[in-house]
Amino acid sequence: MLEQLLRMGEDSLTEFKGVVKKNFQFDLDDIAKAIASMANTKGGLLLIGVEDDGTVTGTGDMKQTDVLMMQVSQLCQDRIEPPLICTTQKREHQGLTLLQVEIPAFSPSRPHRAGKVYYVRDGNRSREAKREELVRMLQSTDAHFDEQEVTGATVEDLDTEAVRAFFANVSPRQVPEQNIGPHLTALKCMERTGVPTVAGILMFGKEPTRWLLDARISAVRVKGTTVSSTFLDRQEMEGRLLDQIEQASAFIQRNIAAPSHVQGMVRVEDGLPVEVIREAVLNAVTHRDYKPASQIRISIFDDRIELTNPGDLLNHLTLENIRQGGISQKRNPVLASLLAKAQRRENLGFGVPDMVQVLRDRGFKEPTLEVTAGHFKLVLWTKRADA
Repeated sequence: MLEQLLRMGEDSLTEFKGVVKKNFQFDLDDIAKAIASMANTKGGLLLIGVEDDGTVTGTGDMKQTDVLMMQVSQLCQDRIEPPLICTTQKREHQGLTLLQVEIPAFSPSRPHRAGKVYYVRDGNRSREAKREELVRMLQSTDAHFDEQEVTGATVEDLDTEAVRAFFANVSPRQVPEQNIGPHLTALKCMERTGVPTVAGILMFGKEPTRWLLDARISAVRVKGTTVSSTFLDRQEMEGRLLDQIEQASAFIQRNIAAPSHVQGMVRVEDGLPVEVIREAVLNAVTHRDYKPASQIRISIFDDRIELTNPGDLLNHLTLENIRQGGISQKRNPVLASLLAKAQRRENLGFGVPDMVQVLRDRGFKEPTLEVTAGHFKLVLWTKRADA
């Protein structure tokens, strides 16, 4: 890949910076300008120790390169406002060391400025941003996390069979091999550049937790009705979201009582309704915040099921709004749309108010909703209200 970058030269996603003086001295202000411009556009790679024509002159010996690496990390904090975190990596080319700086494709803190100027990347150059470009950048900070591209991932990290299974479920038409890309782009699962989005990785990734470590569910069956270290059963659910929903629903069903009685010639199920269980899991997966280092947790006690997922309530949303319905705010609109399409055969997605009504009709207590320490908790009571 490095050879190709050097051969193809600078563009909107690639910038070269060579030495400006002897003894491997570099213009740190110019480096800050390049980093800020890329952070304000689509991210990219800055290769330090490479001249404009692609000739590698290097960054000196390992000690000199280490000093430069520290300087770049420091300037991202001191010379760029708001501060930015970039990934730095040493690379070698024909015996010469150079420094690769990876600028994130999306920064929620943008626009960034170097010195007193806001820059953007325009082709293979950095220029001062226009007023309308700054306005768009400020508006884009409201972009949803599930729409952002996953830096480093490629279309090869998506499972073609999972994509085909999805389209077979939601559309009567088969999707030809050569048309998968445009379809994924239309669904906001992949950028036009071929880089998958967060939603694409979560729905169709071969190994989602490689990119989003905590995009998983931890479930335990606890003995008794209080928190304990004694587990009767436990399971970690990883993989694509649809697989996690299936695994978590199955785990809950096998760990709660399923009483029934015969009424006339018909067996009537008296346990917690399966559709409520699936809806609770689906809601947790759909509405959780995927940015924090925290997974969904399911704890099953003798009298209840607690589903806890990362994420505070969104602006203007309250627990009473959720219980009553009528106000909809989606943290992950792309995922919500995809999961709704994928689950169409099971008539899911009826929301908390209908979940409450189903439980009430079956004689169960209403679920408890809580928000604490940046997490949302739903408690389903597994015993009937008159028990």
